Amino acid sequence: MKKSENKALSHYRSPLIAGLIFLAVVLWMLSGVFRDPDSHQVTEAAAKQADELATVRVLDSHHQVIRDQVIISGRTLADRSVSVKAETDGVVRQLHFKRGDRVSAGDLLAELAIESRQAGLQEARSLVERREIEFRAAQQLRQQDSISQTGLAQARAALDSARAQLKMAVSEVERTRITAPVEGLIETRDVEEGDFLSRGTPVATVVDLNPIRVKGFLSERYLNRIEVGSRAEVRLINGSVHEGEVTFIGRVASAATRTFPLEVVIDNTDGAIIEGLTAEITLFADELSAHRLPSSMLTLNDNGTLGVKGVSGENRVVFYPAAVVRDTPEGVWLTGLPESARLIVVGQEFVGTGQRVGTAPYKGFETSGDRE
Repeated sequence: MKKSENKALSHYRSPLIAGLIFLAVVLWMLSGVFRDPDSHQVTEAAAKQADELATVRVLDSHHQVIRDQVIISGRTLADRSVSVKAETDGVVRQLHFKRGDRVSAGDLLAELAIESRQAGLQEARSLVERREIEFRAAQQLRQQDSISQTGLAQARAALDSARAQLKMAVSEVERTRITAPVEGLIETRDVEEGDFLSRGTPVATVVDLNPIRVKGFLSERYLNRIEVGSRAEVRLINGSVHEGEVTFIGRVASAATRTFPLEVVIDNTDGAIIEGLTAEITLFADELSAHRLPSSMLTLNDNGTLGVKGVSGENRVVFYPAAVVRDTPEGVWLTGLPESARLIVVGQEFVGTGQRVGTAPYKGFETSGDRE
């Protein structure tokens, strides 16, 4: 009986042991206690590769104090352009100018035929002489009490009227002599000798080119950075450069362009600058602190903000928002950066903010030697 029980127990023990062995194998596979040596080496190599730092090339940049500049386009204009017109009717008897002549204020340009004006002038003078005699006689009579005070007043009024008529006759004769109202150059000649002119007919155009104005349009973003009296530099299309001063900034913007008219005055004593030339106006605003850097360093962060990437003291990548204040062939001038910073010149596209990096110096750009 006992022997039979031992045989039955041995019959159930074998499957139990097999099940325990199977369970142990499954636990071993899941726990990863036993690993393949080659697999362990691959894992270590991958971890080591992940720990290696990306290397970027950096530039030690320092700020410089520069004068802010705003560059706009413009064109030259005469300081004054005056249309000379006839002030009375008459026939042109003689012209004393031709186009291109330089004239001074008061120079005689044309003479009209005096005709009956001379006779009218002589008649007015004779009338004044007669009225003066009558007034003196009235004064004597009044002293003798031979006429009333009213009679004396009438004589005085008659004299004043005669004098006014003489003044008008003199002015009418003077109007036959047409003179230049300002100094400048004769730009147009609108009449010829023998022409009949009515009052208001154009005779000539005189342009004053000294000083000369340069007109441009200032963007609203720069309106508060430039003021009347600011220094300006004008480069003409022929390459000549002239110093000037802002004399006018409009306060009403163009509806189409949202820009404000601006004028700069420059000296033109020699008359070399003419009207209508294309010009580049450089306006100088306040001084500011800026870094000059290669334009290739500019990048955008995830929010679309323009700036440059740098390296902190812990060799981690940082992003500096920046604004471009000037773009030159030698590089862009940026504001918004620290006074001194290590900035990434090469490799900024492959590293992210906060990432630890290795650094190597960049020698391909000189930050010194460009002084304002």
